[in-house]
Amino acid sequence: GWDATSRNYLEVARAIEENGGALIAVHARTRAQRYRGQADWDAIAEIKQAVSIPVIGNGDVRSPADIERLKAHTGCDGVMIGRAAVGNPWIFQRRDRRHVPRAEMAAVIGFHLQAMLDYYGPQQGLLLFRKHLKRYLAPLGLERALQRSILTCEDRRQLEALLGQAGLPMSQGAAEPSAVGAS
Repeated sequence: GWDATSRNYLEVARAIEENGGALIAVHARTRAQRYRGQADWDAIAEIKQAVSIPVIGNGDVRSPADIERLKAHTGCDGVMIGRAAVGNPWIFQRRDRRHVPRAEMAAVIGFHLQAMLDYYGPQQGLLLFRKHLKRYLAPLGLERALQRSILTCEDRRQLEALLGQAGLPMSQGAAEPSAVGAS
């Protein structure tokens, strides 16, 4: 629903099913909540019980353990992940990013950067990539000055040098990393 006083998820779920919907993806928050507060996994469970089509659950999934907890709590058929995947594509492999080797992280960052540059161009691509880079770097505990330099860098070569200082050396010719996306 729009807010706590207009929660209509069961009515909407039934209408989707009755009108030929093949599945339902549930973001377990109201419109007013946006991304704040706690996702209502009980609502996902209620929807799963009310319809016979597959239900995909979403909300507050930040780790591989959350995937399993959401499925166990709701009985949903699948899990949709949004913000938690930014800077952490390993979540789709159900890997804890704290255990991803830096060399693998560097390869993924290099591939992602190159894809952004190819799509948006050198200036805009680098600028847009920095928000992703911030999330890649978050668990590394980098020195504040180094992180600031990395996240404000406007030159690719300089960025690669700074990432090298952070223990994430960029290899030449960013080939697609084979480890991400493979299961």
